[in-house]
Amino acid sequence: MSGCHQPDTSGSVVTSGKGEMRRTVPLLGVEIDVVDTAALCYRLLEFAAGNRQRRVMYVNADCMLIAHENRRYGDLLNRADLVYADGIGVVLGARLFGHRLPGRSTGADFFPYFCAMAAERGIRLYLLGAAEGVARAAAERLQRDIPELRIVGTHHGYFRRRESGRIIDAVNRARPHVVVIGFGAPAQEFWMEEFGPRLEARVLWGVGGLFDFLSGNTRRGPRWLLDHGFEWLCRLFIEPRRLWRRYLIGNVRFLALLLRHRLFNRKSAT
Repeated sequence: MSGCHQPDTSGSVVTSGKGEMRRTVPLLGVEIDVVDTAALCYRLLEFAAGNRQRRVMYVNADCMLIAHENRRYGDLLNRADLVYADGIGVVLGARLFGHRLPGRSTGADFFPYFCAMAAERGIRLYLLGAAEGVARAAAERLQRDIPELRIVGTHHGYFRRRESGRIIDAVNRARPHVVVIGFGAPAQEFWMEEFGPRLEARVLWGVGGLFDFLSGNTRRGPRWLLDHGFEWLCRLFIEPRRLWRRYLIGNVRFLALLLRHRLFNRKSAT
């Protein structure tokens, strides 16, 4: 995990959310927090120890395309307590407009570090999402490596909307500080908006497909490719049938959107 440092934040803006100061940079109408991985982990721990509910979300190129076309999702991102860059495309896209983000923070890389810090502080987690048995397998692997970690429950994400009340009751009975929600974007953010007020946890954190990686259900790729911004290529190689449209077409669309706003409509991108 990267250490705490003062990033280059030229072009960043200071915004006030719910009476608090946040350092963010704007990209295509979404405010993205200027945090490195270490700072992100500490912010999550601070939220978990707080006295009101916080919502934490991520963005990558695919998220940015969805937010550009779906105003409800874009508004939810901008009402979150923290939004972090989970893709090299977002980091490079911000740079195109003169803004600096410290780098991408990918859950599959830093979540075990966060769990180790949570274990030291007695923070309780609940894993909600992915297919049947995947969250449970992820929890078992994490607890094998971090015996002190308190994962107080898991549940798959393939339930119907009308079953949400039962799921919420089960989560609340387990009394987690953090509910880690892996439905994929924007489904997880929409579910947080609708049902979050009924959850008693201090943090609702959307993590997409994280549990598939943590459980070993989905492979990632060589470390040297991951570290140089080519995780998308590794994922495309591993799951071409499912992801070809997202990466081959989506990445081109994202680049075109960035260039269009950079050349013709800079204000709406910033």
